[in-house]
Amino acid sequence: MTEFTEPLLNKSFDWVWDIEKKRFFCDPFINIILGTHKSEGIQFKQLVELLDTNQANFLKINIEKAINTKQPVHCHLVFNIAKMKVLAEIIIEQGDLKKVNGEIFFKLILPNQEEEIKIIKELFFKARSLLIVCGAQNRILIVNSLLKPCLGFEEYEVLGQNLFSFLPTSSSDLQEHLFDCENNGSWTGEMLINNKQQQQLPFKAQIFYYPNQDSHKSLFIYQLKKLDFTLSEMTQFTHAKMYWDWYNKIDFFAKIDQVKKQITDQESLVVFVINTLSSSTVNSVFSRWLIGQSIPKLKMFKSIIKLGILNDDQICGLFVSSKIVKDIQKDLTNIFSLLLKNDQQSEHTQVQCHIGVSIYHVDAEDNTKLLSHAVQALASINTDAIEFKTHKIKYFDKRVNQINSRKAKLEVALLECLELDNINVVYQPIINVRTFKIEKVEALARFTLHCSFEYSTQEVIEIAEEIDLIHDIDQKISSIAIAELPVLSAVLKNENLGLSINRSMVYSPKNRSTLDETLELINQCNIEASRITIELTESAIFTDNPQILKAIHRINENNIVLAIDDFGSGYTSFGSLTKLPAGLIKIDKEITTGIVKDKQRQLMIKMFAQFIHAMQGKIIVEGVETKEEFAILLELQVDYIQGYFFSKPLSLADHQHTVANIAKTVEKFQLNALISTKTHISSIMDLLMPTLLHVKPDDRIEDFVTMLEEVDRIAVLKGKKCIGFITQNEINAAISPYVNTDAETVHDRLTLSKRAHQIMLPVEHTCHSDFSIDSLIAHFCFFPRSTMVVTGKTGIYLGSISIEQAKVVMCNMLKQH
Repeated sequence: MTEFTEPLLNKSFDWVWDIEKKRFFCDPFINIILGTHKSEGIQFKQLVELLDTNQANFLKINIEKAINTKQPVHCHLVFNIAKMKVLAEIIIEQGDLKKVNGEIFFKLILPNQEEEIKIIKELFFKARSLLIVCGAQNRILIVNSLLKPCLGFEEYEVLGQNLFSFLPTSSSDLQEHLFDCENNGSWTGEMLINNKQQQQLPFKAQIFYYPNQDSHKSLFIYQLKKLDFTLSEMTQFTHAKMYWDWYNKIDFFAKIDQVKKQITDQESLVVFVINTLSSSTVNSVFSRWLIGQSIPKLKMFKSIIKLGILNDDQICGLFVSSKIVKDIQKDLTNIFSLLLKNDQQSEHTQVQCHIGVSIYHVDAEDNTKLLSHAVQALASINTDAIEFKTHKIKYFDKRVNQINSRKAKLEVALLECLELDNINVVYQPIINVRTFKIEKVEALARFTLHCSFEYSTQEVIEIAEEIDLIHDIDQKISSIAIAELPVLSAVLKNENLGLSINRSMVYSPKNRSTLDETLELINQCNIEASRITIELTESAIFTDNPQILKAIHRINENNIVLAIDDFGSGYTSFGSLTKLPAGLIKIDKEITTGIVKDKQRQLMIKMFAQFIHAMQGKIIVEGVETKEEFAILLELQVDYIQGYFFSKPLSLADHQHTVANIAKTVEKFQLNALISTKTHISSIMDLLMPTLLHVKPDDRIEDFVTMLEEVDRIAVLKGKKCIGFITQNEINAAISPYVNTDAETVHDRLTLSKRAHQIMLPVEHTCHSDFSIDSLIAHFCFFPRSTMVVTGKTGIYLGSISIEQAKVVMCNMLKQH
């Protein structure tokens, strides 16, 4: 701190910039920096000269901002005063195009240029990495304090020397890396450097290029971090611990022949070849050593897995898996997850693998072709490879690649979906076939995945189960659905609406508390537990796992309904059902498909229904899509129907018209069912109700109000033509509620004098007596709440038909026949 800057610190000064006069006024500040009294101020450029170019522009921008916005602006600037850097807070309070004023507060003395150089130099020498700065012809200019601990040299022994002279191999490789640096600014990889004893030491290397107009003054900075093992140490370890199953191609083929004799018809023999990359070095001794030391971990693998050395630098292997493509991929990824666990690698020793794969009986029969095809797959790995963590996998068979690549892309998209919270909840109604009302809804997950191809929800769920994310999805869907249940109940007009939620019981540490967490959610939302149904797959319910069984019984103890989902797909024994408190059984939609023509499927569902009813349970059939399926299931006496026939799964917001739409579907079904029976209905005249009581347009309400005690509606006739109808609703809307009460007034009494034509509902739908039955059915499908007026050819009123009246007539006729 100097005599100039000391009076500035922690002080605030008012300032004014007279834009027209181009003068800056701030007497105390100007007096300190100039050492003289300047009451007339200084030129504004003299202030700007105390800042560097960027800071000066920053000040001008903020002044313009304050003028334009008419709002105070705060900013920080660094002034160069008496070879010192002083940090100041500038407040630009207000101003216009003539004058700007504000405050300046000096807060801190910053290091000057000499101090900065000193600090940077000290940081350079104390860095944790070995740092070497080279100039023209790659000659060493500066080294830091780690030179001697890392390589054993004193500083004077290397300065001025060409770095190439310390490399054990040809300088051509390094020269190529330096060319890359000149183009890209940096290079990262692995280097071997001779120490003072001429031992080769491996380093993780980063080279940075700093250009200069004078190419002879351009710099290369080497940042070197010593790896954990020397080449000789790794070679000794590799030969000392004989974990490899073979060391050459002949022994590899012998092992393949041996395993071929052990596999069954349901198993596949898979061969793979590996390229390893560590610090950009392909198949280094270090990466080979690291994988070799991890081989004992593979003893926990469920089937045969062998690894060995194919030649001097390449690893190959084989394992036995199932014949299912996704199982092969899963086993392969599990193998490399075990071999290359993150806790086995430091920040600078990460190993990336490229894996070429061929499958016995699929790609080749003999050993030479099996190996050749795996090598070919490896050679083309940069096109259409399957990404797995930091590794790449390529199968020789394109079909296998496509299947696994699709799955891998879906897995990545699902992880991104969960991270962005792009999961939505939809609800599908479950209809009680006795009342045709929505009794429950099932909450289902829907995913928004960024994929270039179509996918199914079930496909995504299976992937979520495989990668142990299903618990997170189930928990999110359950929490949203339980919270939305009160609103959904109002929308679907059922205050006791039930909710079914799916919980996967794929066994993993995450899922141990799945059911307990669901119970906690229910309690938090103050929902009656009996309104919640938890759907578990039969594979989860019929298990010997004591923890799952205990959780299931706890659900029952808390009055939550337990449902067995996809029942029948696993051929569960009926005896098992007697051991569990399952109140609902859901018939798998695969059984529903084809039920119309398949008598055996019908018999199966009938048998299920009878057994479940005897157990005091109820049966739900899902996947119902057609009226034919619905009709058969009604005959089979199931309890609930779920499927697209009534409604597809919709979001809460999209369920506004669901109740009305389902009512229309039911009415249409009932009408079609009745009309399709063998009745003696020859024309719509057979459906006409007895002539309704009628009034004239000018009749008063008080004259016909009592007629509605006998009929549902009164026809309004003008001459012999019907012009409208009156129901009790129109009467109630027209007359005062105080009529015939102690509070009745003269005005209330006058409401009984209103005329029939003033309150009637006009006729909207008419037809002639020769209107066909099929046309009438079509009409009621579109207008189920309407009344059809039937007239003669001259327009004379013959009668009327409603959908309810038609159903009553037909039912009576059916009973007679």
